[in-house]
Amino acid sequence: MEGMEHFNHTTDAIHNNKSAGIERQSAWENSELQLQMRMINLTDEDMRLISLFRPVVASRIEQITASFYESILQVGKLNEIITKHTTVDRLRQTLSNHLVEMFSGQIDDAFIQKRMKIALVHQKIGLPPKWYMGSFQNLQNTLLRIANEMRNELPEHEEIIQAITKLLSFEQQLVLEAYDEKNRMVELEAKAIIEHQAMHDELTGLPNRRMFHKVLQETIARRGHEKARFAVMMLDIDRFKMINDSLGHTYGDQFLQEMSRRILECTDGYQVMVARMGGDEFTLICEECPDSGSITQLAESLVKAIEVPYHLQHNDYYVSASIGIALYPEHGENEEQLLKNADKAMYEVKKNGKNGFCYFSNELDENLLVKIELERDLRKAVQRHELELYYQPQIRTGNNDMVGVEALVRWNHPTKGTLSPGIFIPIAEETGLIHEIGTWTLREACSQMRKWHLAGGPLIPVSVNLSSHQFHQPNLIEYIRGILEETGLEPEYLELEITESMMMDATVSTEILQQLNEFGVKISLDDFGTGYSSLSYLKQFPIHRLKIDRSFITDITDNTSDQAIVATIISMAKHLNMDVIAEGIETKDQLEFLTQNACQEIQGYYFSKPLPALQVEESFFIPQRIK
Repeated sequence: MEGMEHFNHTTDAIHNNKSAGIERQSAWENSELQLQMRMINLTDEDMRLISLFRPVVASRIEQITASFYESILQVGKLNEIITKHTTVDRLRQTLSNHLVEMFSGQIDDAFIQKRMKIALVHQKIGLPPKWYMGSFQNLQNTLLRIANEMRNELPEHEEIIQAITKLLSFEQQLVLEAYDEKNRMVELEAKAIIEHQAMHDELTGLPNRRMFHKVLQETIARRGHEKARFAVMMLDIDRFKMINDSLGHTYGDQFLQEMSRRILECTDGYQVMVARMGGDEFTLICEECPDSGSITQLAESLVKAIEVPYHLQHNDYYVSASIGIALYPEHGENEEQLLKNADKAMYEVKKNGKNGFCYFSNELDENLLVKIELERDLRKAVQRHELELYYQPQIRTGNNDMVGVEALVRWNHPTKGTLSPGIFIPIAEETGLIHEIGTWTLREACSQMRKWHLAGGPLIPVSVNLSSHQFHQPNLIEYIRGILEETGLEPEYLELEITESMMMDATVSTEILQQLNEFGVKISLDDFGTGYSSLSYLKQFPIHRLKIDRSFITDITDNTSDQAIVATIISMAKHLNMDVIAEGIETKDQLEFLTQNACQEIQGYYFSKPLPALQVEESFFIPQRIK
């Protein structure tokens, strides 16, 4: 495979250039390093004293690195060089790591190599050696000033100051001489590194989008002569955005690196190139596929590998993979067709519940056209007043009184009729329309409940599902408060339904839920038992009600496992002083089991399907008034 050979040759060239450079560098270091240290009398005792100052350096590293680059920011030309090629923050981060290591009290070949890389970066982007003079002086002044400030706290204070001065002198001499001594090696290595970086993802080290397209074009050109089959896989990590949003980008990056490692392990033994296209999207070019069997086997192993829980911050986090597969030449004879059809197949997996793989087929084209049409129409649905809320009563089993209603959005499509949320909410989440629809739903539900209260209806709450996007917005409390003030509904009559997956970051979630609780809004944990979160959340979070998922109710009269799970949830909720409600009740037998197990609140078609507001009044509120 020419593309793969090109990739391997590029990697080999980088390795060879680096190896040659390192050998020359080590030979230089073995002579020059010792000579430089002797010239300035930098002794083992000095290194011991320097290591005593390391905690101070680590604690004030931002101040120290700022002083090093201070001279650049004061010279317009140098500032321009920096901002053209990189950022001061990025350089400061690299220098921060080096300084902490520099004060470890050990200088060896590995340390010098790392220091040289920093100098090489400066040289490559065009910073002249002379700017080091002012920068090192600023750095030394800052270190000595900090040392003097801590005179009473540092043992052997005067000796430490002398050791720091020697160390900075050695560092300065080393870097300035390196500009000349290592120039040829720098050029060779830097060129190879730049070529490598241009074709590879910085985070994972995998080939990037540019490299992928190059290899795919070469593969098509080579295989096109004989129409030999190969496969293109498009892999997307399901639920990654939720992890990234809740835990932050640092942990998100670690997560992507781990997923990359798992993907590479799965492809071991196959003739496959794996690339990261950006975000949580990966692509694979699979050469070994005389039939679909090997591709299917690889796809299955990828799905299994991705769904293994990822352990982070004392918790297990679960994701899955959606994989779309397009075969050459059946599903496309050019790059654009293959990628487009692999993408269609991937979204078919997502539509059908994710965590799987799918080959492209012509039927997917028709489904995609429907999806595109729905997305286009959905963007105008709110403005055209096509959305409507239905309300499903929540009933107390003892006296059949209504204890609340759940607001459920419906879309009255102008040509397709009434559409349930299962059809259009996934599209809203993919396109970012979920916030607008969620806001409309929340405002409409609160407004309707307030109208019922004023009209003499029962003083019951309305439950509204809160999307992950709404839950993690930075101004959630103000957002909820604003809608309640606008509609006039008291906070105690609003119940927000959240899912376990929203609470991955316990620290953030606790603060959000505590603020909502203090404001008076009730919290219901929806689909309880189907997520992956820890039961300790129930103890940590101010949750008022657990909602037993309908998946446990459907076969509850025959399935002993479901019976045990439901009975346990009810008992646990009672012991935690939480209310519990079961949804999806459709038969008398289901109701009797729940009643026997002390579940006093239910919701389902056995009592009522979701109804428009007017029908709720006619069927429930008016009869209660007559009583």
